Amino acid sequence: MRDFDELKLARVIDACGGIDGRVKMQKIVYLLKVMGYDLPFDDFVIRQQGPFSRSVAWATDVLTGAEILQERIDELGVNSEGEPVRQYSYQVRDDIAPLIRKSFDVKAPRKKRKIDEVASRLKQKDRAVLEVAATRVFLEREGLCGKKLDDELQRLKGHLSSEFQNANKLLAELRADLLL
Repeated sequence: MRDFDELKLARVIDACGGIDGRVKMQKIVYLLKVMGYDLPFDDFVIRQQGPFSRSVAWATDVLTGAEILQERIDELGVNSEGEPVRQYSYQVRDDIAPLIRKSFDVKAPRKKRKIDEVASRLKQKDRAVLEVAATRVFLEREGLCGKKLDDELQRLKGHLSSEFQNANKLLAELRADLLL
């Protein structure tokens, strides 16, 4: 990444009006990146919860440590192994947000909507829908199609099969709007 590229993540978070959840953040950034928005995060790999970028995780930690992002942690209980389950939420500090908007804008690809509109639209979607949609796009970009794509998506995201239709609808909307 170039100097200050991590501040483009702050711009994405600001465009969303804040993001609840690290997984959701990863999926929004991934989808914006594949739509062609000028984001520096090129290291996405497939993981348990879909496309994941170490650079996005690192930038989140850097921006939080620098107090550009405010991080809120909500305790949601414990999982089946007795480990705590937490929800992380991120917001750009109010006093810094205007500077981020002015100095670190993420340019939209030619003939596409500004990042504020697209990011806020993605933020409205459920995390599971974004996870399935981002995973499907990742697999398509890896060259899978047809039955092989469907089988691999089922293998990876079968536990979210109730969201397949919603994810496909989201992708169809993005493609119809020429965003994807």
